[in-house]
Amino acid sequence: MIFLLFSTGVALFFFISSLGLLNYGRHLGLRYRAKEGVDGVAGLATIEGAIFGLMGLLFAFTISGALQRFDDRRQLVIQEATAARTAYDRLGLFDEEIARKLQAGLKGYVQARVDLYRMPHDFLLWRRAEDFSDKQEHKLRELKQTLWNAADAACPKAGYQPACSLALPALGNLFEVALLRAGASEKHPPQIIYFMLFGLGLACSLLAGFGIAARTARSWIHMVIFALTLAVALYIVTDMEYPRLGLISIEAFDHFLADARDDMR
Repeated sequence: MIFLLFSTGVALFFFISSLGLLNYGRHLGLRYRAKEGVDGVAGLATIEGAIFGLMGLLFAFTISGALQRFDDRRQLVIQEATAARTAYDRLGLFDEEIARKLQAGLKGYVQARVDLYRMPHDFLLWRRAEDFSDKQEHKLRELKQTLWNAADAACPKAGYQPACSLALPALGNLFEVALLRAGASEKHPPQIIYFMLFGLGLACSLLAGFGIAARTARSWIHMVIFALTLAVALYIVTDMEYPRLGLISIEAFDHFLADARDDMR
């Protein structure tokens, strides 16, 4: 809820500010044209074009990066589900009693992973990070350590077991993917990028208002569409960076890990 309120509030503030600067820029443009004449604004198009071009490039690269990170997070969900299935199958290579114990431990760990992402969580504003349940994360660490210790105990150093060379790397890979998912949830552009997007968007609003001063009548349709387009683009960039908190979500992919858990008989 905090994230939705924050991101929507920022987008709304930008929209209102953009409209205000469009109107103010038009006012400045009319005054400038009345003072300098039509020829006085002839050379300003180059500067305006450069600034608008910079804003377009910044938006393009930021959206492209957000889409890439969004897709990477979806792929990691599938990768963890695949790693869980592989680990479960390879733990079955041990003797029946040991295999049953290890597979039960793995199923409990995977269930805890599913529960972690299904639990309500919110946004730490100052850290710009998702706030997951500390209690559940502590439980996961305990289950992980218990499972690894049990698997390690099933592989005595004195006697070689072929199952160990397959099961232990599979478990290690599963734990590694879980860490990658945790890291991906905190992987975002530097904060200065958002300030640049916000500042450049407002600067372009002022310049756009200055540029439409050539019209004698104020076109609210064009001004509203311009401000709304920038505000929506800014919101989408922010929303994609936190795909478990906003409107653009990857939660539909969580069923892959839940399906892997259900297949663990």
